[in-house]
Amino acid sequence: MWWFGLFFDRLSLDAVRCGAPASGSQPLAICNRLLILDADDHARTLGVMPGMKRVTALALAPTLLVCERDHAGEQAALDSLAAWALQFTPAVSLQPDLPFGELDDTPCPCGLLLEVAPSLRCFGGAGALLAQLRHGLQSLGFQARIGAAPNAAAAWLFARHRDGLQAGQTRLEAALRKLPAALLARSRAQREMLEAIGAYRVDDLLALPRAGLARRCGRALLDELDRALGRQPEPRRWFEAPARFETRLELLARVEHAEMLLFAARRLLERLAGWLAARHCAVRGFELHAEHERHGASGQHTDTLLIIRLAEPSRDTGRLCALLRERLAVTRLAAPVRALCLCCDEIVPLPATSALLFPGTDTAPESLSRLVERLQARLGSRQVQRLTPVADHRPEIAYRIEVADAPAQQPSASVRPPAAAARPALPARRPREPGPIANAPVACLPRPLWLLHQPMAIGERHNRPWWHSAFTLLAGPERIEGGWWDASLVQRDYFIAEDEHHALYWIYRERLAPDDARHGWFVHGRFG
Repeated sequence: MWWFGLFFDRLSLDAVRCGAPASGSQPLAICNRLLILDADDHARTLGVMPGMKRVTALALAPTLLVCERDHAGEQAALDSLAAWALQFTPAVSLQPDLPFGELDDTPCPCGLLLEVAPSLRCFGGAGALLAQLRHGLQSLGFQARIGAAPNAAAAWLFARHRDGLQAGQTRLEAALRKLPAALLARSRAQREMLEAIGAYRVDDLLALPRAGLARRCGRALLDELDRALGRQPEPRRWFEAPARFETRLELLARVEHAEMLLFAARRLLERLAGWLAARHCAVRGFELHAEHERHGASGQHTDTLLIIRLAEPSRDTGRLCALLRERLAVTRLAAPVRALCLCCDEIVPLPATSALLFPGTDTAPESLSRLVERLQARLGSRQVQRLTPVADHRPEIAYRIEVADAPAQQPSASVRPPAAAARPALPARRPREPGPIANAPVACLPRPLWLLHQPMAIGERHNRPWWHSAFTLLAGPERIEGGWWDASLVQRDYFIAEDEHHALYWIYRERLAPDDARHGWFVHGRFG
């Protein structure tokens, strides 16, 4: 077995700060009602230290941003980190501790334990997996000390003591003996007792009689030490990811422009991508709720809702962020935003794909899908439409326009294609022959891509269709009759015609009585 212990020693700061960039940020401190519990590096350079009174800290740093510790927010942040970590191993466990020691005696989960032995080969070894963990945590905006050991208790002690500390089974006891004994203490009274008896290191504890040590410090301390040494089993409760993804992020400062929400939203999308990877799924769409400030009953504003739809399921953070950027660029906020909430219900299984040495033929549909997604995000979902074939022989009714929920290799919406399942290549051009119609095959005539909105009547000269020049009929006729069921009867003979400039047209002749107004030749489309 091989365990990674992740100790978030600054969980409260990171949970508050992760929605804002670190560069040029305001100094920040976490406090209870009276005392400073923790402060970031910027605040510490100004003299603000943990244990300092709140009024003193504000006197030293007037620009200090002081936030009350939010236990519920820390728990939610750690749960989202646990769900994100499930993409590396299904064995993830929450670890409770006292992150502020003597300053705050309220226990709160502040770490994760990951059993990664079955995952090492999949991720290329312990070093590669550790590098991916660190990079992912940095993208999420969290700092962690990481320790590694053959059991969970030892990995947790290593992580609490120093980042990067690890030891194998043969050197485990020697490494544990060098650790401070205070790491095993669970309260301030235990720490004071260990200092009073001169037990400063774990080596000092092992030299003391166990019965006397248990009587003075409690049996729990010895049990923790035995679990770290591998002498006692340690049952753990595994974390289970929620079936529905929903995460919320309180913004450090109120945001008035939609484009400025992208940084915080990307942090939420990183969490979503990890949750999807753990479930081997992809998302077809998600919702981002921008919660506005509340200023009494008369000043309430409805939260801004941004709905993002994907043409194809994906869990790529860059792709999701690009679509959200397009939507934010055209969004105007009704009031300053104080928090973001990301929700996702539409998930589908995502089959594994193998990497290709050379791009295949599927790259073009993927590019089209991403283009449709970006247009929908920028213009709105109903502003991007596509053509869908309809089972009707009449060309002008053989399609319908609908919202492009999914990509399809269809012509542009401004083009009206006739109903034809197969579009064979154009027949080879034949030399012009005397007479109005050349001898050409009749069946399987190709259809043009471009149709006119309304067929245009053309003239006839010397028994030949005429429009700017005489037409030569290359192929046809193809008879289309239909519409008797909806009082829109058509009876046409279609031909492929060529003018003097060798342009190809799709023309037809009505099969009605000569005195009818629609009798004669009509141009219905043109070949490219």
